[in-house]
Order: sequence, then structure tokens, then C-alpha cells
Amino acid sequence: MHPMLLIFGVFLLLLPWVGLVLLLFFLFLFLLLLPLGFAANSFFWLVAGPRRIFRVLTNRAVRRNHALEHATVNVLEERFGPLNISGLAFDDGFSLRGGVLDPAVVIEAARQALRRLRDGEVHLALHRKCGTTIIVTNTLASLLFLTLLVLSGHVTFLSVVLLLFLAQLIGPVAGMFVQKYMTTAVDVERLEISGVEIRGNRVAHSMRIRFVLPEELFVATRQRGNVREPEILF
Repeated sequence: MHPMLLIFGVFLLLLPWVGLVLLLFFLFLFLLLLPLGFAANSFFWLVAGPRRIFRVLTNRAVRRNHALEHATVNVLEERFGPLNISGLAFDDGFSLRGGVLDPAVVIEAARQALRRLRDGEVHLALHRKCGTTIIVTNTLASLLFLTLLVLSGHVTFLSVVLLLFLAQLIGPVAGMFVQKYMTTAVDVERLEISGVEIRGNRVAHSMRIRFVLPEELFVATRQRGNVREPEILF
């Protein structure tokens, strides 16, 4: 038999075993590093999570706009179904990114959302995909992890998986609670929508047709009676 064929045959025979050894090595490395990585992430969220929520909690204008942002997205989803939209609230309004956002449709949805909030539909101020839920879930997982570390003195891969599962189970419920009582405010009787601004554009193609879509829409608001610059128009 040709030496090269012999070497090739031995290589094929050993290849599954080499692959198995490498797989076990990387699996061991993963199991070893996961708790360490989770520990580092836990310390980060233990500091960053409450700080981000506190930043919103201490600014009632942001809380009102946060509620209006959620209500606007809920109104849009009632009309168009689930949308891949992200939002961010500020003192003077809120921004929306993602999806196919039409300024006229968005400002009409915002006005409808504001009317419905004033009429008592306060459930619109909450949204299941709010970033608050992510912050609460990660912070909760961090607290559970650090509590386990203090009580037992060590962690395992299995304990990390169980903690993540528990956090994912409790996090959404706790996140909605935090939204309702801490990061949104529904006292919007004096809140007014002053306009919408297109911020940046993105290009999309469909069936060889080129579309220019808004990168971000900013819905500007103000408190009735406050002095403000001329309205933002689109």
C-alpha cells in the first residue's frame, strides 16, 4: 500500500477521536469560564441596573414620555401587529427606531395614545418588550447569583443555568411592576405633542425599488403652559 494512502487512512481513523477530545476540551473550558463570566456580568448589572432605573425614577418628565412612548407603540401594534421597534424617552419627547416608520402615522398614533391615556386606558403605558424588563431580569439574576455565592462559597454550571431560568421566569413579571410604579407616569393631562422630527435616513431595496426610510423619528412633547420654541414639523 502506498505510504500516503496509509497515512490518510490513519488520519481518517483518528479524526473522530481528535474531534471528540477537542469538543470535550472546549466544553470543559466553557463550563469553567461560564461561572466566572457570569460573576463579572453580575457585578456590572448590580451597579448599572439600579442606576439606570433611578435615572428615570427621578425625572417625572421622562417617566411621562416613557408612558407615552409605550402607549404609541401599543397603538401602532394594534393596527399593524407586532413591530420590531425600539424607543427611548427624554425630557422633551421620545424617539422610535426600527420598522417602517411613517411620520404621519406615528404622530397620529401618538395623539391617539395620549387621548386614550387621558381617558383612563393606563394599561397602554406598559409594554412587555420594554428595556426595563431586561434591566430588571439581569439585575435579578445578578442578585440571585451573588446571594448564592455568599451563602455557598462556590458556583457551578448547573447553578448558573438554574439561576438564569429563575430570573427569566420572574423577570418579566417584576419588570412590568417596575414599569408601572417606577419608570412610567400616567399624569399626562397637561402633556402635549408638538410635532415629529425625522432624524437621519436609511436606504432599503425591495424588488429593485429603492426606498428612503427614516432612521429615527423623534416625537416632541411639552407641558401645557410651558414656554417653548416653535413646534417641530415634518
